Amino acid sequence: MIIKQLHKHREEEDFKSFYRKIVSYVPEVKEFIANSLKAAENEGQIDRGYYHPDDLLDEVYLEVFTNFDAEWDVKMLRYLLFKKAVDKINEKKAIEVATLASSSTGALLKEELDRLNEDFTTDGDGDLILNTELDDISYKQTKTSRNTVYMDASVENPILEKLKLDDAFQLSARRRASFGYLYTTIPHISKTIFELYAFANQTVSEIALILDIEEDKINKVLKVVTERFKRV
Repeated sequence: MIIKQLHKHREEEDFKSFYRKIVSYVPEVKEFIANSLKAAENEGQIDRGYYHPDDLLDEVYLEVFTNFDAEWDVKMLRYLLFKKAVDKINEKKAIEVATLASSSTGALLKEELDRLNEDFTTDGDGDLILNTELDDISYKQTKTSRNTVYMDASVENPILEKLKLDDAFQLSARRRASFGYLYTTIPHISKTIFELYAFANQTVSEIALILDIEEDKINKVLKVVTERFKRV
């Protein structure tokens, strides 16, 4: 039904009706874009407020509208929406995009999994740090700024809910700072996987299709990232 309705709007060149229909049918796309942008702002990857979720959403929907095919099914429609949403987010993270373009996704993801498996510990003040940082001579000089990373509630809450973490987590400034710090240490591809899982409620098979990555690798990333957050 949704495909027929969208096709009708496409034939009539009625983008406004197309937009309204698709927004109501797949609201997770907007949630994914909004939360991913906010997370990137929190980490300083993009300027705060420079990009608006609705602008990126307009670009995604316009591209789908322009290339719409009546032969698509619902699965293809959802795939294209999230694929284009991921691409739009990546375009705004110029450094990461340049890195991805120069290496294969598989090779990069293997490196990321190795990095994700690094153990965390606490220092004498109880601050969460990577074990490897204990040997870093600059650690004591930059400890405060390094570990004090607070994420917006709009980013924290979907993750806490998805991972079923204790609500009391939000009341502790130290735990919130550690939570934010852990989030910033997730590498790029792994973070995209996790954001599709937490912000867009995508399944492992859907994420694998969107990013063209094997399901077992998606599962490994989600397992490691989830375990990291649950240690906080």
